[in-house]
Amino acid sequence: MDLSTMLNDDPVKVIPTKPKPQQPSTLDSPRIKERKAILQLTSTLQYLIAKDSKNNGPALTTQTKGNSLSPSKLCLGPSIVHKPSQWRPTLSLESVLKNQPVPVDRRTGRPCSKQVQLTTHEVVYRGTEPSFLLEEHYEIQGVDPRGIFFIFAQLQMGHSFVFLNPDHPWFDDIYGLRKTAYITLKSEAGDIYELHFKGARDKYLFGYLCKREDIIQAARSAMEAIVFNRKLPLVLDLDDTLVRLVGDGNDRYVPESDAHLYGNRVVPLSDGRRVVITERVHEFLDWAHNFFDISVCSLGDQNYVDNVVNVLDPQRTRIRGILYSARVEHDYIKRSYDTDRPPKNLMTLYPFYALDRHTLGWGSTLPLIIDDETRMWPNDQHDNIIVVRNQGNNNLWTVCLFPHVQEALGHIHQEFFRQLDTWMARMKESEQNGLVFSRPPPSAVGIYKTMLRSLFRDKIASRWT
Repeated sequence: MDLSTMLNDDPVKVIPTKPKPQQPSTLDSPRIKERKAILQLTSTLQYLIAKDSKNNGPALTTQTKGNSLSPSKLCLGPSIVHKPSQWRPTLSLESVLKNQPVPVDRRTGRPCSKQVQLTTHEVVYRGTEPSFLLEEHYEIQGVDPRGIFFIFAQLQMGHSFVFLNPDHPWFDDIYGLRKTAYITLKSEAGDIYELHFKGARDKYLFGYLCKREDIIQAARSAMEAIVFNRKLPLVLDLDDTLVRLVGDGNDRYVPESDAHLYGNRVVPLSDGRRVVITERVHEFLDWAHNFFDISVCSLGDQNYVDNVVNVLDPQRTRIRGILYSARVEHDYIKRSYDTDRPPKNLMTLYPFYALDRHTLGWGSTLPLIIDDETRMWPNDQHDNIIVVRNQGNNNLWTVCLFPHVQEALGHIHQEFFRQLDTWMARMKESEQNGLVFSRPPPSAVGIYKTMLRSLFRDKIASRWT
Protein backbone atom coordinates (compact mmCIF):
# COMPACT_ATOMS: atom_id res chain seq x y z
CA MET A 1 0.00 0.00 0.00
CA ASP A 2 1.23 3.46 -0.87
CA LEU A 3 1.27 5.17 2.50
CA SER A 4 2.08 8.50 0.95
CA THR A 5 -1.34 8.45 -0.71
CA MET A 6 -3.07 7.93 2.71
CA LEU A 7 -1.20 10.89 4.15
CA ASN A 8 -2.34 13.26 1.42
CA ASP A 9 -5.21 15.59 2.15
CA ASP A 10 -7.08 14.48 -1.00
CA PRO A 11 -7.04 11.36 -3.15
CA VAL A 12 -4.62 11.48 -6.06
CA LYS A 13 -6.34 12.64 -9.24
CA VAL A 14 -4.81 12.57 -12.72
CA ILE A 15 -6.15 15.54 -14.69
CA PRO A 16 -4.65 16.48 -18.08
CA THR A 17 -3.65 20.11 -18.09
CA LYS A 18 -1.72 22.45 -20.30
CA PRO A 19 1.99 22.71 -19.62
CA LYS A 20 2.72 25.37 -17.08
CA PRO A 21 5.80 27.41 -16.64
CA GLN A 22 8.28 25.71 -14.32
CA GLN A 23 7.74 26.78 -10.71
CA PRO A 24 10.37 26.99 -8.02
CA SER A 25 10.84 23.70 -6.13
CA THR A 26 8.84 23.27 -2.91
CA LEU A 27 10.60 20.14 -1.67
CA ASP A 28 12.16 22.11 1.13
CA SER A 29 8.84 23.53 2.44
CA PRO A 30 7.96 22.67 6.08
CA ARG A 31 4.87 20.68 5.06
CA ILE A 32 6.80 18.42 2.68
CA LYS A 33 9.50 17.88 5.29
CA GLU A 34 6.85 16.87 7.83
CA ARG A 35 5.33 14.31 5.47
CA LYS A 36 8.73 12.84 4.62
CA ALA A 37 9.49 12.45 8.31
CA ILE A 38 6.16 10.64 8.91
CA LEU A 39 6.85 8.28 5.99
CA GLN A 40 10.27 7.45 7.37
CA LEU A 41 8.88 6.75 10.84
CA THR A 42 6.13 4.57 9.38
CA SER A 43 8.61 2.53 7.36
CA THR A 44 10.85 2.07 10.40
CA LEU A 45 7.89 0.95 12.54
CA GLN A 46 6.78 -1.59 9.93
CA TYR A 47 10.30 -2.99 9.78
CA LEU A 48 10.52 -3.39 13.57
CA ILE A 49 7.10 -5.11 13.74
CA ALA A 50 8.07 -7.53 10.97
CA LYS A 51 11.39 -8.28 12.68
CA ASP A 52 9.72 -8.87 16.04
CA SER A 53 7.12 -11.20 14.48
CA LYS A 54 9.86 -13.21 12.81
CA ASN A 55 11.78 -13.64 16.08
CA ASN A 56 8.95 -14.00 18.60
CA GLY A 57 5.84 -14.92 16.63
CA PRO A 58 2.79 -12.74 15.94
CA ALA A 59 1.94 -10.25 18.68
CA LEU A 60 -1.25 -10.85 20.70
CA THR A 61 -3.31 -7.70 20.60
CA THR A 62 -6.72 -6.81 21.94
CA GLN A 63 -7.25 -3.74 19.80
CA THR A 64 -7.20 -3.07 16.07
CA LYS A 65 -7.62 -0.10 13.81
CA GLY A 66 -10.49 2.15 14.82
CA ASN A 67 -9.87 1.50 18.55
CA SER A 68 -12.17 -1.54 18.50
CA LEU A 69 -11.74 -4.92 20.15
CA SER A 70 -9.99 -7.65 18.18
CA PRO A 71 -12.34 -9.79 16.09
CA SER A 72 -10.47 -12.87 17.30
CA LYS A 73 -11.89 -12.29 20.78
CA LEU A 74 -15.46 -12.88 21.93
CA CYS A 75 -17.24 -9.54 22.36
CA LEU A 76 -20.65 -8.31 23.37
CA GLY A 77 -22.39 -7.57 20.11
CA PRO A 78 -24.66 -8.92 17.37
CA SER A 79 -22.50 -11.97 16.68
CA ILE A 80 -22.95 -13.48 20.13
CA VAL A 81 -26.71 -12.87 20.02
CA HIS A 82 -27.05 -15.54 17.32
CA LYS A 83 -24.88 -18.05 19.15
CA PRO A 84 -24.94 -17.19 22.88
CA SER A 85 -23.71 -20.59 24.08
CA GLN A 86 -20.22 -19.84 22.75
CA TRP A 87 -19.65 -17.77 25.91
CA ARG A 88 -19.26 -20.19 28.82
CA PRO A 89 -17.51 -18.23 31.55
CA THR A 90 -16.03 -19.95 34.57
CA LEU A 91 -16.68 -18.17 37.87
CA SER A 92 -14.44 -18.50 40.91
CA LEU A 93 -15.97 -18.39 44.39
CA GLU A 94 -12.64 -18.06 46.19
CA SER A 95 -13.15 -14.45 47.31
CA VAL A 96 -16.76 -14.73 48.49
CA LEU A 97 -16.10 -17.99 50.34
CA LYS A 98 -12.98 -16.72 52.09
CA ASN A 99 -13.41 -17.36 55.82
CA GLN A 100 -16.86 -18.79 55.07
CA PRO A 101 -18.04 -22.41 55.25
CA VAL A 102 -17.98 -24.08 51.85
CA PRO A 103 -21.48 -25.27 50.84
CA VAL A 104 -21.91 -29.02 50.97
CA ASP A 105 -23.53 -31.07 48.23
CA ARG A 106 -26.32 -32.89 50.04
CA ARG A 107 -26.28 -35.71 47.51
CA THR A 108 -22.64 -36.60 48.13
CA GLY A 109 -22.00 -34.98 51.52
CA ARG A 110 -18.83 -33.40 50.14
CA PRO A 111 -17.82 -29.73 49.85
CA CYS A 112 -18.76 -28.25 46.51
CA SER A 113 -16.31 -26.95 43.95
CA LYS A 114 -15.29 -23.32 44.13
CA GLN A 115 -15.33 -23.12 40.34
CA VAL A 116 -18.66 -22.80 38.54
CA GLN A 117 -19.13 -22.73 34.77
CA LEU A 118 -22.10 -20.91 33.30
CA THR A 119 -23.84 -21.64 30.01
CA THR A 120 -25.21 -18.60 28.25
CA HIS A 121 -28.78 -19.21 27.08
CA GLU A 122 -29.62 -15.80 25.63
CA VAL A 123 -27.98 -12.43 25.00
CA VAL A 124 -30.10 -9.29 24.73
CA TYR A 125 -28.16 -6.73 22.71
CA ARG A 126 -29.81 -3.33 22.32
CA GLY A 127 -26.99 -1.61 20.49
CA THR A 128 -26.44 0.97 23.21
CA GLU A 129 -24.17 -1.14 25.41
CA PRO A 130 -20.44 -0.46 25.60
CA SER A 131 -18.02 -2.87 23.93
CA PHE A 132 -16.97 -5.62 26.32
CA LEU A 133 -14.41 -8.33 25.82
CA LEU A 134 -16.10 -11.46 27.18
CA GLU A 135 -13.44 -13.36 29.09
CA GLU A 136 -13.29 -17.04 29.97
CA HIS A 137 -12.62 -16.61 33.70
CA TYR A 138 -14.04 -14.24 36.32
CA GLU A 139 -13.95 -13.87 40.08
CA ILE A 140 -17.23 -13.35 41.94
CA GLN A 141 -16.59 -9.98 43.56
CA GLY A 142 -19.44 -9.87 46.04
CA VAL A 143 -23.09 -10.35 46.87
CA ASP A 144 -25.77 -7.66 47.10
CA PRO A 145 -29.01 -8.06 49.08
CA ARG A 146 -32.47 -7.86 47.61
CA GLY A 147 -32.49 -4.08 48.04
CA ILE A 148 -30.69 -3.88 44.71
CA PHE A 149 -33.89 -5.06 42.97
CA PHE A 150 -35.37 -1.71 43.97
CA ILE A 151 -32.53 -0.02 42.12
CA PHE A 152 -33.00 -2.16 39.01
CA ALA A 153 -36.66 -1.14 38.97
CA GLN A 154 -35.88 2.53 39.64
CA LEU A 155 -33.36 2.62 36.79
CA GLN A 156 -35.77 0.66 34.56
CA MET A 157 -32.94 -1.72 33.89
CA GLY A 158 -33.56 -4.71 31.65
CA HIS A 159 -31.44 -7.85 31.67
CA SER A 160 -28.67 -8.29 29.11
CA PHE A 161 -27.96 -12.01 29.62
CA VAL A 162 -29.81 -15.17 30.48
CA PHE A 163 -27.77 -18.11 31.79
CA LEU A 164 -28.78 -21.64 32.68
CA ASN A 165 -28.81 -21.81 36.46
CA PRO A 166 -25.84 -23.94 37.56
CA ASP A 167 -26.51 -26.93 39.76
CA HIS A 168 -24.56 -25.57 42.72
CA PRO A 169 -25.62 -24.99 46.36
CA TRP A 170 -24.01 -21.54 46.48
CA PHE A 171 -26.18 -20.28 43.65
CA ASP A 172 -29.18 -22.02 45.21
CA ASP A 173 -28.41 -19.93 48.29
CA ILE A 174 -28.33 -16.72 46.27
CA TYR A 175 -31.76 -17.47 44.84
CA GLY A 176 -33.26 -18.71 48.11
CA LEU A 177 -32.17 -15.56 49.97
CA ARG A 178 -33.16 -13.28 47.07
CA LYS A 179 -29.70 -11.86 46.56
CA THR A 180 -27.51 -11.15 43.56
CA ALA A 181 -23.88 -12.08 42.95
CA TYR A 182 -21.76 -10.00 40.62
CA ILE A 183 -18.58 -9.97 38.59
CA THR A 184 -16.86 -6.95 37.04
CA LEU A 185 -16.36 -6.29 33.34
CA LYS A 186 -14.17 -3.62 31.79
CA SER A 187 -15.40 -1.83 28.71
CA GLU A 188 -13.20 -0.89 25.78
CA ALA A 189 -13.29 2.69 27.06
CA GLY A 190 -11.93 1.55 30.43
CA ASP A 191 -15.18 1.89 32.41
CA ILE A 192 -15.88 -0.73 35.08
CA TYR A 193 -19.31 -2.36 34.98
CA GLU A 194 -20.86 -4.99 37.22
CA LEU A 195 -22.77 -7.95 35.87
CA HIS A 196 -25.31 -9.03 38.50
CA PHE A 197 -26.69 -12.56 38.49
CA LYS A 198 -30.29 -12.77 39.67
CA GLY A 199 -31.94 -16.17 40.10
CA ALA A 200 -35.43 -16.98 38.88
CA ARG A 201 -38.04 -19.66 39.52
CA ASP A 202 -37.58 -21.25 36.13
CA LYS A 203 -33.97 -22.12 36.93
CA TYR A 204 -32.40 -19.32 34.94
CA LEU A 205 -29.95 -16.63 35.96
CA PHE A 206 -30.62 -13.17 34.61
CA GLY A 207 -27.65 -10.87 34.10
CA TYR A 208 -27.95 -7.11 34.65
CA LEU A 209 -25.22 -4.67 33.60
CA CYS A 210 -24.74 -1.57 35.72
CA LYS A 211 -22.12 0.68 37.22
CA ARG A 212 -21.50 0.82 40.95
CA GLU A 213 -21.72 4.61 40.90
CA ASP A 214 -25.23 4.33 39.42
CA ILE A 215 -26.20 1.96 42.24
CA ILE A 216 -24.87 4.39 44.84
CA GLN A 217 -26.66 7.34 43.26
CA ALA A 218 -29.97 5.44 43.12
CA ALA A 219 -29.59 4.43 46.77
CA ARG A 220 -28.87 8.04 47.73
CA SER A 221 -31.93 9.23 45.83
CA ALA A 222 -34.11 6.66 47.63
CA MET A 223 -32.78 7.79 51.01
CA GLU A 224 -33.18 11.49 50.24
CA ALA A 225 -36.75 10.94 49.02
CA ILE A 226 -37.60 9.86 52.59
CA VAL A 227 -35.34 12.03 54.75
CA PHE A 228 -35.77 15.29 52.84
CA ASN A 229 -39.52 14.89 53.36
CA ARG A 230 -38.77 14.98 57.10
CA LYS A 231 -39.55 11.31 57.60
CA LEU A 232 -37.70 8.23 58.79
CA PRO A 233 -38.16 4.63 57.58
CA LEU A 234 -40.31 2.48 59.89
CA VAL A 235 -40.86 -1.27 59.43
CA LEU A 236 -43.83 -2.96 61.12
CA ASP A 237 -44.19 -6.64 61.85
CA LEU A 238 -47.72 -8.05 61.62
CA ASP A 239 -48.30 -11.22 63.67
CA ASP A 240 -48.30 -10.64 67.43
CA THR A 241 -47.42 -7.01 66.81
CA LEU A 242 -50.39 -5.46 65.02
CA VAL A 243 -52.64 -8.50 64.53
CA ARG A 244 -53.16 -12.07 65.72
CA LEU A 245 -54.85 -14.81 63.70
CA VAL A 246 -58.03 -16.43 64.96
CA GLY A 247 -57.77 -20.21 64.99
CA ASP A 248 -57.09 -23.29 67.02
CA GLY A 249 -53.38 -23.55 66.36
CA ASN A 250 -50.66 -22.80 68.91
CA ASP A 251 -50.54 -20.09 71.57
CA ARG A 252 -49.90 -17.46 68.89
CA TYR A 253 -53.54 -17.75 67.81
CA VAL A 254 -56.68 -16.36 69.37
CA PRO A 255 -58.86 -19.43 70.00
CA GLU A 256 -62.11 -19.57 68.04
CA SER A 257 -63.99 -19.96 71.32
CA ASP A 258 -62.61 -16.60 72.54
CA ALA A 259 -63.14 -14.60 69.35
CA HIS A 260 -66.46 -13.18 70.54
CA LEU A 261 -64.69 -11.52 73.47
CA TYR A 262 -62.83 -9.14 71.15
CA GLY A 263 -65.91 -7.48 69.66
CA ASN A 264 -65.22 -5.31 66.62
CA ARG A 265 -61.48 -5.95 66.88
CA VAL A 266 -62.11 -9.20 64.98
CA VAL A 267 -62.01 -8.45 61.23
CA PRO A 268 -62.30 -10.81 58.25
CA LEU A 269 -59.64 -11.16 55.56
CA SER A 270 -60.51 -11.60 51.90
CA ASP A 271 -59.35 -15.24 51.98
CA GLY A 272 -61.87 -16.15 54.70
CA ARG A 273 -59.53 -16.09 57.67
CA ARG A 274 -60.01 -13.68 60.55
CA VAL A 275 -57.56 -11.62 62.60
CA VAL A 276 -57.76 -9.66 65.83
CA ILE A 277 -56.25 -6.20 65.47
CA THR A 278 -54.46 -4.60 68.40
CA GLU A 279 -56.14 -1.75 70.24
CA ARG A 280 -55.90 1.76 68.72
CA VAL A 281 -53.90 0.48 65.74
CA HIS A 282 -55.67 2.79 63.28
CA GLU A 283 -55.06 5.76 65.55
CA PHE A 284 -51.39 4.81 65.74
CA LEU A 285 -51.08 4.57 61.95
CA ASP A 286 -52.85 7.92 61.56
CA TRP A 287 -50.21 9.50 63.79
CA ALA A 288 -47.13 7.58 62.56
CA HIS A 289 -47.50 8.19 58.82
CA ASN A 290 -46.94 11.92 59.39
CA PHE A 291 -43.41 11.25 60.63
CA PHE A 292 -42.42 7.91 59.11
CA ASP A 293 -42.35 6.16 55.77
CA ILE A 294 -44.08 2.93 56.83
CA SER A 295 -43.32 -0.50 55.38
CA VAL A 296 -44.32 -4.01 56.48
CA CYS A 297 -42.16 -7.12 56.84
CA SER A 298 -43.77 -10.41 57.89
CA LEU A 299 -43.13 -14.14 57.76
CA GLY A 300 -46.63 -14.62 56.38
CA ASP A 301 -46.91 -15.29 52.67
CA GLN A 302 -47.40 -12.36 50.31
CA ASN A 303 -51.14 -12.95 49.98
CA TYR A 304 -51.53 -12.82 53.76
CA VAL A 305 -49.44 -9.63 54.01
CA ASP A 306 -51.52 -7.91 51.34
CA ASN A 307 -54.80 -9.01 52.97
CA VAL A 308 -53.83 -7.76 56.43
CA VAL A 309 -52.63 -4.40 55.10
CA ASN A 310 -55.93 -4.05 53.24
CA VAL A 311 -57.64 -4.32 56.63
CA LEU A 312 -55.28 -1.96 58.42
CA ASP A 313 -55.08 0.64 55.66
CA PRO A 314 -57.62 -0.01 52.88
CA GLN A 315 -56.76 3.17 50.94
CA ARG A 316 -52.97 2.78 51.36
CA THR A 317 -52.69 6.33 52.64
CA ARG A 318 -50.72 5.43 55.76
CA ILE A 319 -48.70 2.30 54.92
CA ARG A 320 -47.14 3.59 51.72
CA GLY A 321 -43.85 1.72 51.72
CA ILE A 322 -42.93 -1.85 50.83
CA LEU A 323 -45.19 -4.78 51.75
CA TYR A 324 -42.67 -7.57 52.13
CA SER A 325 -43.13 -11.25 52.84
CA ALA A 326 -40.00 -13.05 54.07
CA ARG A 327 -41.70 -16.44 53.72
CA VAL A 328 -39.50 -17.43 50.77
CA GLU A 329 -36.34 -16.83 52.80
CA HIS A 330 -37.81 -18.54 55.87
CA ASP A 331 -38.77 -21.69 53.99
CA TYR A 332 -35.48 -21.87 52.09
CA ILE A 333 -33.34 -21.44 55.21
CA LYS A 334 -35.14 -24.30 56.95
CA ARG A 335 -34.00 -26.72 54.24
CA SER A 336 -30.57 -25.14 53.57
CA TYR A 337 -27.12 -26.13 54.81
CA ASP A 338 -27.26 -23.36 57.48
CA THR A 339 -30.65 -23.36 59.20
CA ASP A 340 -29.82 -20.78 61.90
CA ARG A 341 -29.87 -17.71 59.66
CA PRO A 342 -32.58 -15.09 60.24
CA PRO A 343 -35.06 -14.62 57.37
CA LYS A 344 -35.75 -10.91 57.84
CA ASN A 345 -33.29 -8.21 56.87
CA LEU A 346 -33.54 -4.45 56.44
CA MET A 347 -31.25 -4.73 53.42
CA THR A 348 -33.99 -6.57 51.55
CA LEU A 349 -36.31 -3.58 51.93
CA TYR A 350 -33.96 -0.66 51.41
CA PRO A 351 -30.94 -0.08 49.12
CA PHE A 352 -29.14 2.00 51.74
CA TYR A 353 -26.48 -0.73 52.09
CA ALA A 354 -24.89 0.67 48.90
CA LEU A 355 -24.16 4.09 50.40
CA ASP A 356 -20.62 4.95 51.38
CA ARG A 357 -19.79 4.21 54.99
CA HIS A 358 -20.34 7.10 57.42
CA THR A 359 -22.47 9.08 54.97
CA LEU A 360 -26.04 10.09 55.72
CA GLY A 361 -28.33 7.05 55.75
CA TRP A 362 -25.68 4.40 55.13
CA GLY A 363 -26.32 0.79 56.15
CA SER A 364 -29.08 0.37 58.70
CA THR A 365 -28.61 3.64 60.59
CA LEU A 366 -32.01 5.07 59.61
CA PRO A 367 -34.78 2.42 59.73
CA LEU A 368 -36.59 1.54 62.94
CA ILE A 369 -38.50 -1.72 63.47
CA ILE A 370 -41.49 -2.59 65.64
CA ASP A 371 -41.57 -6.34 66.22
CA ASP A 372 -42.33 -8.80 68.99
CA GLU A 373 -39.14 -10.80 68.29
CA THR A 374 -35.51 -10.05 67.58
CA ARG A 375 -34.36 -13.52 66.51
CA MET A 376 -35.84 -13.16 63.02
CA TRP A 377 -33.46 -10.26 62.28
CA PRO A 378 -29.64 -10.24 61.93
CA ASN A 379 -27.71 -9.55 65.11
CA ASP A 380 -26.39 -6.24 63.79
CA GLN A 381 -29.98 -5.00 63.34
CA HIS A 382 -31.26 -5.82 66.83
CA ASP A 383 -30.53 -2.25 67.92
CA ASN A 384 -33.10 -1.05 65.36
CA ILE A 385 -35.95 -2.95 67.03
CA ILE A 386 -38.52 -1.56 69.42
CA VAL A 387 -39.63 -4.84 70.98
CA VAL A 388 -43.31 -5.09 71.91
CA ARG A 389 -45.15 -7.68 73.97
CA ASN A 390 -48.67 -8.72 74.79
CA GLN A 391 -50.04 -6.49 77.55
CA GLY A 392 -49.55 -8.05 80.96
CA ASN A 393 -52.40 -8.62 83.40
CA ASN A 394 -54.82 -8.82 80.48
CA ASN A 395 -56.56 -12.04 79.52
CA LEU A 396 -57.16 -10.74 76.00
CA TRP A 397 -54.35 -10.31 73.51
CA THR A 398 -53.33 -6.75 72.71
CA VAL A 399 -50.16 -4.71 72.21
CA CYS A 400 -50.06 -1.22 73.68
CA LEU A 401 -48.80 1.21 71.05
CA PHE A 402 -49.70 4.15 73.28
CA PRO A 403 -48.11 5.82 75.09
CA HIS A 404 -44.61 4.30 75.19
CA VAL A 405 -44.07 3.22 71.57
CA GLN A 406 -45.54 6.42 70.23
CA GLU A 407 -43.51 8.58 72.63
CA ALA A 408 -40.27 6.75 71.77
CA LEU A 409 -40.83 7.17 68.03
CA GLY A 410 -41.75 10.82 68.49
CA HIS A 411 -38.60 11.54 70.47
CA ILE A 412 -36.34 9.76 67.95
CA HIS A 413 -37.88 11.64 65.03
CA GLN A 414 -37.65 15.04 66.71
CA GLU A 415 -34.07 14.56 67.87
CA PHE A 416 -32.90 13.13 64.55
CA PHE A 417 -34.05 16.09 62.51
CA ARG A 418 -32.76 18.55 65.09
CA GLN A 419 -29.33 16.94 64.74
CA LEU A 420 -29.65 16.72 60.96
CA ASP A 421 -30.40 20.44 60.60
CA THR A 422 -27.34 21.28 62.72
CA TRP A 423 -25.15 18.80 60.84
CA MET A 424 -26.11 20.14 57.42
CA ALA A 425 -25.62 23.77 58.48
CA ARG A 426 -22.12 23.04 59.78
CA MET A 427 -21.25 21.02 56.68
CA LYS A 428 -22.29 23.92 54.45
CA GLU A 429 -20.30 26.35 56.56
CA SER A 430 -17.19 24.16 56.28
CA GLU A 431 -17.54 23.90 52.51
CA GLN A 432 -17.86 27.68 52.19
CA ASN A 433 -14.66 28.10 54.22
CA GLY A 434 -12.81 25.41 52.26
CA LEU A 435 -12.53 23.13 55.28
CA VAL A 436 -12.92 19.36 55.51
CA PHE A 437 -16.08 18.39 57.38
CA SER A 438 -15.57 15.03 59.10
CA ARG A 439 -18.36 14.96 61.66
CA PRO A 440 -20.51 11.82 61.20
CA PRO A 441 -24.18 12.35 60.28
CA PRO A 442 -26.95 11.64 62.80
CA SER A 443 -28.26 8.10 63.21
CA ALA A 444 -31.82 7.23 64.21
CA VAL A 445 -30.55 4.02 65.78
CA GLY A 446 -27.88 5.93 67.71
CA ILE A 447 -30.54 8.28 69.07
CA TYR A 448 -32.70 5.31 70.11
CA LYS A 449 -29.79 3.75 72.01
CA THR A 450 -28.97 7.04 73.71
CA MET A 451 -32.60 7.37 74.76
CA LEU A 452 -32.59 3.89 76.31
CA ARG A 453 -29.37 4.59 78.20
CA SER A 454 -30.85 7.78 79.59
CA LEU A 455 -34.05 6.02 80.68
CA PHE A 456 -32.07 3.33 82.47
CA ARG A 457 -29.82 5.91 84.08
CA ASP A 458 -32.85 7.79 85.41
CA LYS A 459 -34.39 4.56 86.63
CA ILE A 460 -31.23 3.71 88.53
CA ALA A 461 -31.14 7.19 90.08
CA SER A 462 -34.80 7.16 91.08
CA ARG A 463 -35.91 6.22 94.59
CA TRP A 464 -37.12 2.63 94.91
CA THR A 465 -40.83 2.52 95.63
